[in-house]
Amino acid sequence: MSKFDLSNLDTVKGSNSGFDVELYNPATNEDTGIVITVLGKDSDRFQEISKKQNKKRMDRMSKTGFRSGKIAPPSQEEIEDNGLDLLAECTTGWRSQDGNTIPLDKKDVPFSVEAAKALYTRFPWIREQVDTAIGDRANFIKA
Repeated sequence: MSKFDLSNLDTVKGSNSGFDVELYNPATNEDTGIVITVLGKDSDRFQEISKKQNKKRMDRMSKTGFRSGKIAPPSQEEIEDNGLDLLAECTTGWRSQDGNTIPLDKKDVPFSVEAAKALYTRFPWIREQVDTAIGDRANFIKA
């Protein structure tokens, strides 16, 4: 029997456990001291949300497009909103050096899905770092 065991590469289990994204300053590449915890793209939550979004899109297309012969593709806004919702829903928490909040506009902001969505909307560089981390399966494989 081989010494290698595929269970060591269980990205679903790792994605469901989560990963801590350490935010770095996009200008200096320095650590900000802020950590955002996310689920991976192989997580049950990510898959559930993706399926719901796809079902909604297909339902709309079947009602409007297939019967008339005009299939309406999703708008750019809908695609971006779906992506933003997916990232926010796969975010499970955050923290800074001072505790379970992050500093923003001279306030300590506690985690919520709504706060995550607002953060990712306001700061595209944070959204990009989180999106990259969620999509990188290597982050969800325990060494």
